[in-house]
Amino acid sequence: MAQVVYSTRLAQLCAATGVETVFIPEQLWNTRLSEAFEDAQGNIATADGITEIDFHVVRTGTPDGAVMAAAGYRHAGGPPAAVVLDASQDFLTTLDKIGQAVRDKLSMVIILVEPDERFNGINANWASLVTGIGAIAIPAGEAENASQAMVDVIEGLNKQLPSVLIIKPENLDAEITDEAEPEFAAPRTGAVPQTSQIVRAAKSLARARWPLVIAGRGARHAKSALVDLAKTTGALLATSAGAHGLFEEQDFNIGVLGRISTPTTAELARNADVIVSFGCALDDWTTRDGKLIGPNTLLIQVDTSPWAVGRFTPVSQSLIADAQAVATSLDLEINKLLAEPKVGYRTQETVEQLTTKYWNSRPIPEHQLREDTVDPRAFLDRLEEVLPEQRTVIVDQSAQAGYATSYLRVLDHRGYMFFPSGAVVAGMGASIARDDRMIVVVTDESGLMDALADFRTAVANLQRGALVVFQQEAPVVEMARYYGLPVHEVTSLDQLREDMFTSGVVVLAVQQQ
Repeated sequence: MAQVVYSTRLAQLCAATGVETVFIPEQLWNTRLSEAFEDAQGNIATADGITEIDFHVVRTGTPDGAVMAAAGYRHAGGPPAAVVLDASQDFLTTLDKIGQAVRDKLSMVIILVEPDERFNGINANWASLVTGIGAIAIPAGEAENASQAMVDVIEGLNKQLPSVLIIKPENLDAEITDEAEPEFAAPRTGAVPQTSQIVRAAKSLARARWPLVIAGRGARHAKSALVDLAKTTGALLATSAGAHGLFEEQDFNIGVLGRISTPTTAELARNADVIVSFGCALDDWTTRDGKLIGPNTLLIQVDTSPWAVGRFTPVSQSLIADAQAVATSLDLEINKLLAEPKVGYRTQETVEQLTTKYWNSRPIPEHQLREDTVDPRAFLDRLEEVLPEQRTVIVDQSAQAGYATSYLRVLDHRGYMFFPSGAVVAGMGASIARDDRMIVVVTDESGLMDALADFRTAVANLQRGALVVFQQEAPVVEMARYYGLPVHEVTSLDQLREDMFTSGVVVLAVQQQ
């Protein structure tokens, strides 16, 4: 092959994996690797045929911001993104953000440049640090092994995990004259359920009168199979917060299970005699300390990890396999046992009950409202009325996150995101992936300050959005004014109008006492 510089070859291989967008923190702007992505040109063979290399390079303020922007981008439905990081530039703090991407099963390519020997005398085992948080670590080795390293990256992406390609800085300018042919592992079929377990679970569901199917973060890819299973068994559908919005258009979706569940959702869940949970941890938050599961309920948990089964909640049956494979197998087996689909929970009475599954349908008790402050529930209820339907809602761990999840509706699971931190810059990534949807970030003053170093680039890349900031004392929204954003200090619900959200980014500062 013709001689090519290693950094250029990395960019070409990233394009071959389907990467279209690259996030690069400020410390690495105008470096050899960033220039390789910005100057990349030519054609590359991909799974969809021959395509022209054309990266969208996004510059962020910090390494944390680069990872969170890529996370928002992937969560919103964008193809795998690439992130360029330097191990000597705040990488240890960035590990926490990569861990969030692991938790949310957001695959991305992270190119990590190892520091040279002069870096503070530290000789860290970077691969062990990466695998310690659950990501895939791929030491790139010598420059001639670039293609093999990218094959390993693709395997990590197929597992829905961040793949961290660890490269040596001295290789960046190396010329590749004889690239090694990559070796491919045998194809894998994934986790396949055992027949005896499928038969046992199918019999339980076939006998159930009031079944419930729950989808968690690990089952978002299995939506159609879960919907078919629920129709066959007459089951209701529900999600954990991690899969919020997955069944939004389904008539027998009861919403999010957890501490924010409405009385209607909680009652229907407690009355279920058989519950099948797919890719959901069933932790204390989701089950409301076990109160959302009836004392006599038969609980079946499906997960690819044996460590997840029964970790928080005792279960009656378990299947260690992929959610889609299990749901499809159960549907086939139950159809052998039933002459026709069951009615189960799918009655007109249930339809009438579900009219109150959202908190918006329930008036806020008058005694809970105060005249000297804007109630966050009333504010978000009114905001729901004036926001465009096409939206992506992003919340963090602020006190109002639960209210935002309860009152702001979403169209699907890609329209809702929860990140403990970095919500603002994640919104930037989501905006790049889905410019047809308005970005709505709900945070507080600390969440806004958390985005300080990335705020400028976040604002520059947001196409259309609303930044809702609940603040108590410090007027942190002055930062938004500094960057030229219109700020509305909300003291009355009458201030919220539909024409506020037609274009650009608007900041809503809600004063809390």
